[in-house]
Amino acid sequence: MNRVLTFLICIILSSAVTANAETALKPFNVQAKAVSSVANIDTVAKDNFIKSKYASAENRFIQSNVKASYDDFSELVDKADHDDYVFLLYGIKMAEYGMFDLSDKLIDRLDANHFTGAYVKDIRKYYYPSWIMNQEDIIVFADAYSNIIYNNMALETTSELLNSPKLPDCDYKNYLIALGYYKTNNLTNALKYINYAITQNSENINYLSLKAKILADSKKTSQALKIVKEIKKASFLTTDFQRKVRATEEYVLYKTSKNEALKDYHLAYYYHLQDKSLLAIKVLQSAILVSKQYSSDIYALLGRIYYENNDPIRAYEFASKSYKDNKRNYIAVLTLADVKYDQKNYTDSLSYYKKAKKLSNTTASQVGIAKSYFALSKPDKAKKIYEKLLKDNKTNEDLLVESLKIIPQRVDYYLPRVASIDLSNNNIWLGLANLAIKDGNYTMASTYLNNSYYIDENNFKYYYYLSLVLRAKGDIDSANRSLLSCADINADYKSVINSGYSEYYGN
Repeated sequence: MNRVLTFLICIILSSAVTANAETALKPFNVQAKAVSSVANIDTVAKDNFIKSKYASAENRFIQSNVKASYDDFSELVDKADHDDYVFLLYGIKMAEYGMFDLSDKLIDRLDANHFTGAYVKDIRKYYYPSWIMNQEDIIVFADAYSNIIYNNMALETTSELLNSPKLPDCDYKNYLIALGYYKTNNLTNALKYINYAITQNSENINYLSLKAKILADSKKTSQALKIVKEIKKASFLTTDFQRKVRATEEYVLYKTSKNEALKDYHLAYYYHLQDKSLLAIKVLQSAILVSKQYSSDIYALLGRIYYENNDPIRAYEFASKSYKDNKRNYIAVLTLADVKYDQKNYTDSLSYYKKAKKLSNTTASQVGIAKSYFALSKPDKAKKIYEKLLKDNKTNEDLLVESLKIIPQRVDYYLPRVASIDLSNNNIWLGLANLAIKDGNYTMASTYLNNSYYIDENNFKYYYYLSLVLRAKGDIDSANRSLLSCADINADYKSVINSGYSEYYGN
């Protein structure tokens, strides 16, 4: 289809609202984008400012130019336009770096709504110290963190922290000393100081996570696993922090496993949970060469990683190898089910999902059964499963999203709930924009679209919805340019929409 014809179709379709639809935030593209010939000039300009200022702050922090980094972050906080998504995104990063006053500034500027509450609780539960520090101490501690983590200066930094009488004897200082000792493999002193920190602040999950790693490295397996069990009771609601907890568990299992292949399996899982899938794949490929005993587990995890990185061919290949070795490997069976479902082979996907449920009665397997029934034109069976699951589980992202295909009247409630537990789910922001446009609330639609643009500036649905907002506001020229951008990215987007791509967004 040529560009002109596509553009004409876009113009015709723009009178009606239609459609739209990894869990990890992508690396920032800080290259400034030209703004003279696009429809969303204001959004692009704000995006350029925020990303370039963040890049400057991040680079300076890593290079231990922490005061300049702090100033850059501070400017970002002061000048960034109100945007709950951006505030939460950077609030997490500033808390990780120990710039708690700046994180607090961002959190204080958030709207008190369903998008923000869970993330605010999780940020504070995971990172925040009990001691309220002044700006001078915050910068000193942030500098110490930078030197320990990024600049191979753990020994010198730990000594400085121990011999700085002006610094408050607070839980965060003891955490940094423990971290410094841990990085220099002085595990006895690391355990001593992390215990000091936990005594002063037993609610901080980051401290408990470090203690679990110290115990695991010290070969104190039962104690390390006990701490992991305690951490898992913290009940984080958001996907970002759930993955942090799982990563800690996998690290402990890696350190405490006796079999080398099993160690590699858990190390790979640890990398995967930290969005380092290439490292994970390399570790697993090496493990395959030395282990037959755990080959099924290794193949299964390889298949899952490939699936979650949008490589269904390799996902199916490795999941099939795992299944051939061991038909009771849950991860392999679930991956085979997911691939079959994506291929629209719903009879086979239903069969595999049922097998997965017998192996592990998880929400994932049950949602898979329900969505396969729905695809096979058995909506009553699907609805019965969803309604049963939703009675006890209203925080599972896949459950909430998939159930909307058959219970669309709950879209106004469930889409915001998903956004509140997974900030980076671009499909949900686009779905919320769609609903806002249908309601004639173009201000909220613009807010949701800003979030979508920040996550993925090359999503054709973003430009389609933007064209609807611009047209409603009377800016026809900009609306037409946005439709051209939509067509440039996906000339055949209409067929994607009509195939049910966004059926749970109330189209």
